[in-house]
Order: sequence, then structure tokens, then C-alpha cells
Amino acid sequence: MVISPYRQQKIRDFLFFVLISAVMGGAFALFMTYAATGAFRAEDARYVMLGLVTGLSISTTILLLDTLYVKKSLRPLWFSFTIVPLVQTAIIVGVYGTVFVAIIGVEYMKKEAYLPQTIAFSFLLTAAMNFGSNVERLLGKHVLRGLVLGTYRSPKMENRFVMFLDLAGSTTTAERLGDIAFHAFLNDFFCDIARPIVNHGGEIYKYVGDEAIITWKERAGTKDRAALASFGAIRETVLRRSAYYAERYGVTPEFRAGLHFGPVVAGEMGLTKQEIAFSGDVMNTAARIQAECRPLGERFLVSDDALSLLCPEEPVGSSEPVGSSEPEGSAKSKGSPAVCEIVSRGRTTLRGKTREIGISAVR
Repeated sequence: MVISPYRQQKIRDFLFFVLISAVMGGAFALFMTYAATGAFRAEDARYVMLGLVTGLSISTTILLLDTLYVKKSLRPLWFSFTIVPLVQTAIIVGVYGTVFVAIIGVEYMKKEAYLPQTIAFSFLLTAAMNFGSNVERLLGKHVLRGLVLGTYRSPKMENRFVMFLDLAGSTTTAERLGDIAFHAFLNDFFCDIARPIVNHGGEIYKYVGDEAIITWKERAGTKDRAALASFGAIRETVLRRSAYYAERYGVTPEFRAGLHFGPVVAGEMGLTKQEIAFSGDVMNTAARIQAECRPLGERFLVSDDALSLLCPEEPVGSSEPVGSSEPEGSAKSKGSPAVCEIVSRGRTTLRGKTREIGISAVR
């Protein structure tokens, strides 16, 4: 069984959360026993065990609840900041009481369980964790971390692959569906392409209208030619969902993309609304390459700068294995890379540019 990078990250997050919860449970129990007795005694080891087991049990229960119910669909932030912490606190109290009776004994429940403190601590902790999780979802995982740590407080240069992926025929589709239905169509599309992007090491930088901007750091993009293979993976994902789109919207998403590589400036931007922004010629050039897809009749155009890193030893015009674009865990995904053809479209001066650039079609 092949575990995708997306699923691997979920498993790592799960194990990290469980481990931290167990440690915090043990530390909280140790703190409460010390606060009550003023000393650490050998018999207090059972309370530390209580905290560890409780933290382990609670985190597993909450994560399963989140996976099976809470995160099945998007909910308002007020729900995530109030109702979810209350439900999680109720689960914590229930699990804690059960574990306490099993380890310490029911006769000590009233005197030594510290239920008010446990409820208050649990609610504050779950509220803080839900707040952080939702802010991270809104801003992006690496964005929140960068803002908190101040990584991009001073602008810095980073070599990145940049892909502009644009929904083709969106004006016609929007006119036919109407604004509300078209928004749902866009949301379904962007949600569907998120997993193949993550599986290929990409980061969704932002959505601009009907366009997604995706970036890879140099190492992530060149590994298994991920920046190149991602387009095929996105296409396969959308094709597998074509019946859903046809039934609900009467149209399957068609899209075009342009990929470029080079130095971008990354830094914090804004005052009342702050984000980590990418800027520089590479961003503009990637957008211009994508814009060439329509007049050239191509779906995916890549600059020679990007190809020189992704396929340094392969001549243009060759058929290239660029990594699997099959569903995760399928037989084809286990070592059978998808084959694409790289066809040079010559050198051209992109709109608004003065320097010629070489581009190739990836089919």
C-alpha cells in the first residue's frame, strides 16, 4: 500500500498531537499534585500515569471525532471557536473521569480529581488549539508559521518554481451557471486540486479569481520532477470527478497552466491585512507563460529555465516519465510513472517583456 505525502502529513500531525497531549496530561497532573501537597511523592506516580493515559485517550478520541464529523464539512468560525471546544471539553471530562476511576478509584473522585481545574484547563486548551488550526487553514500552514516566527519580517530571495493555473472558459461557465453556482463550482475545483498539489510538494500561494498560484521551493519542485508531474496529477483528479461535475454543473473543469523558475522576493506585506507575499519578475513571467497557452492551443507551457532543472539531460521533443499521476494507492502509482511529451514552442517575447524566453509544451 502506497501512502501519499498528504496522508503521511496527516499521520505525522496525528502522532505529534497525541504525543504532545500525553506529555501535557502528565505535566498537568504533576503540577496539580505538587500544588496540592507541596512535594513530589512516590505515590504521585499514579497521577502522572493518569495524566499520560488521559492525554493519550482524549487526543485520539478528539481526532477521530474531528475526522469523522467536525471536519467533514466547513463550518462557521464561531462554531469552531465555541461549540467545538465545548464538545471537546465534555469528551475530555468523560474520558478523564473514566480513566480516573480505572486507575485511582471512584472513592477518590470528589477529593482528588480536580474536576473544576480540569474543565477550565481543557476548555482553554481546546479553544486555543481550534483557533490556531482555523487561522492556519485560512492563512496557509507555512504562512502562519512564518508570521509567528518572523521568518519573512525582512524580505528575502528564494528560488522557487511558480505555476499559474487558470480555469479555461470561466466567463462562459459563470454566465451559464450564475454567480452563486459558479462560486460553488470554483470551490469544488480548488478543493479537488489541493490534494494532488500537496502530494507533489506544492504550496497553494493564493487564489485570484478563477486562478490558483502554486509554488515549490527548488528542492521540493525538482524531487521526482514534482513541479512538472503535478499538472498530470491534477488532470487525473479532475477526470475522476468528471461525473460529479457533469451531474451538478453540466460541465467539467478545463484548465491551463504556465510554469517558471527563478528567484522570487518573499516577505511580509500589509498593515491592517498582513500576508507573506511573493513578488518579482518570476511571478509576472509565470503569469505571462500561462497566458500563452490559449493562443498556442496548449494546456501546459513550461519555461526553459524550469525545464533545465527538471529535465536537465533530456532533449526537447522526447517522451518523458515524470512521476505518477495515478490515484494514490493504485497499482499504476506503484512505480509506473506517467509519460509526457516535451515539445519546444520556440523563443518568444512575452507580453510586457523585452527579453525573449524559451517555452515548451508538456503534453
